[in-house]
Amino acid sequence: MKTFRKIDIYVSMFLLAVLIAALYGAVHNQISYSFSSEYFTHFKFVQFGLLWAQDTQRLGAAYVGVLATWWMGIILFSILGLFGFMFPSPKQMALELSRSLIIVVTIALITGILGLLYGFLVVNETSISNYSKWLWPDVTHPIQFIRVGFMHNASYLGGLMGLIGGVFYLIMRKRSISAKQ
Repeated sequence: MKTFRKIDIYVSMFLLAVLIAALYGAVHNQISYSFSSEYFTHFKFVQFGLLWAQDTQRLGAAYVGVLATWWMGIILFSILGLFGFMFPSPKQMALELSRSLIIVVTIALITGILGLLYGFLVVNETSISNYSKWLWPDVTHPIQFIRVGFMHNASYLGGLMGLIGGVFYLIMRKRSISAKQ
């Protein structure tokens, strides 16, 4: 019976992870839109074929975020969630997986912000020509466009780093619990 309850928890938390990933993308894109609306109007809306988004750009940016990240929830939790089965009870499994999801999101967010900060450090009037191949036509604020590109790329790296951090946390918690028994 405990195994079936753990499977229920895995499935429920899997769906929660997809929702969290989608919400993360929407919020992330609101932050990045604040730094470069052109990253969306000249690149992401075109990439995702969202002509309507030009009229409601903030909503479009959030929607792009959902489309760009929900699947990361599938990938990350497919792996992370399996580590939850090593905990003795369904309650402990749910608790530790919840904490590990917080770790994943926190690391992804911090990494994205660090990517933006890195962009601010390296992309300026002098260095912008080094990134000309990353620019889309008619961008009027290329420095901000490239900086936001750094943020977006860093966030995907942050998802992977978050997964590693979440798995590490789960393994350490399992060891801690086992040592107490």
